[in-house]
Amino acid sequence: MKDIVVVKTGGKAASDMAAMKALFKEMQKLSSQYAFILVHGGGAELSRISKVFNLEPVFKDGVRLTTPPEMEIADMVLAGKMNKLLVRLGNTTGCKAVGLSGCDGSIFTGKAVSDVSHTGKVTEVDASLLTLLLENGYLPVVSSASMEKGGKALNINADEAALAVSEAMKAAKLFFISDIPGVLKDGKVITLLTEAQSNAEIEAGVISGGMIPKVTSSIKALKNGVKEICIGEYKSFGDLEKTIERKIGTSMVL
Repeated sequence: MKDIVVVKTGGKAASDMAAMKALFKEMQKLSSQYAFILVHGGGAELSRISKVFNLEPVFKDGVRLTTPPEMEIADMVLAGKMNKLLVRLGNTTGCKAVGLSGCDGSIFTGKAVSDVSHTGKVTEVDASLLTLLLENGYLPVVSSASMEKGGKALNINADEAALAVSEAMKAAKLFFISDIPGVLKDGKVITLLTEAQSNAEIEAGVISGGMIPKVTSSIKALKNGVKEICIGEYKSFGDLEKTIERKIGTSMVL
């Protein structure tokens, strides 16, 4: 099989239809060299729709605590609206996009963080469906909605889902599409980060806030078989290839 590249996009980035269309076009252009998997979230849209139904999102330490009523909306927004929006867009560019969630084929299943929450952590990945689709030229578009083995619906952080999929697929690269051009130091992008450098920058306070769990989780994924992890923006056609070639963004390696 070709080298596998997993691309993770959040809800904010996924809402930029011009950039997303360019991304799909570029994945189609590069499909002779790489097999792509797109993993997406949709937290901002989930919060917006929840408020329409008078449900105020609750967060603890930056993690959404998904209530039973909000889980119904999470399924509708993540596995429904956001997923189909991206699948339709992908298929207009010539990509054979297939919409999935973590539930489908048990791609990734998990465990709720508490008995009263539908927020989950990934516990198991089954890569067989993704492998089947890639071998037949399809582009899986996977939402982070999932389930426990017993059937309880789960809302899983899309970063965690992308990392789990990348580990299971032994991806050559995982590209986190971010709102910033990479990991920044003194206003400039750090182009390459090793484990030792990452730990030093966390200790120095250069890597802080929400970037810390992303970087530490990335290091763990690198140790579990992902060859390289990239963090950066996707603004226009060509940015994917530039990121893969380490011309833009931050590349993390062991």
